[in-house]
Amino acid sequence: MQNLSVLRWGALLVFGGALLGGCKKETPPKTEAPQTMTAPLPAPSQPEQAKTGEALFKQHCAVCHPDGGNIVKPEYTLHAKSLTKHKITKPEDIVKVMRNPEQGMTRFDETAIPDKDAAEIARYILDTFK
Repeated sequence: MQNLSVLRWGALLVFGGALLGGCKKETPPKTEAPQTMTAPLPAPSQPEQAKTGEALFKQHCAVCHPDGGNIVKPEYTLHAKSLTKHKITKPEDIVKVMRNPEQGMTRFDETAIPDKDAAEIARYILDTFK
């Protein structure tokens, strides 16, 4: 009877150990979804980032004045000879025309092109279309 008691205790220990230790069933390693890389976001642009006279000219003027010409009034080009003929010799003269143009040209007030940008455009015109 003592053997039976030992067997019971032994079985109880084995069974209890299995319960406490849990089954050691092999589980496949978890696979994670592939990671996708996203491109970094561009740095936010500064609200008052200075533009060059050339960039401003291309943005506001080049459509009607390609290569310093004039698609509306060909006799009014941005080349030095034409500007001088029409008494436009300094940046302020160009800005004045931008603000109060003759018929056929879009009017660019200070809300459309701030004074600083208008002066940049004017300097670009005088330096480029000689």
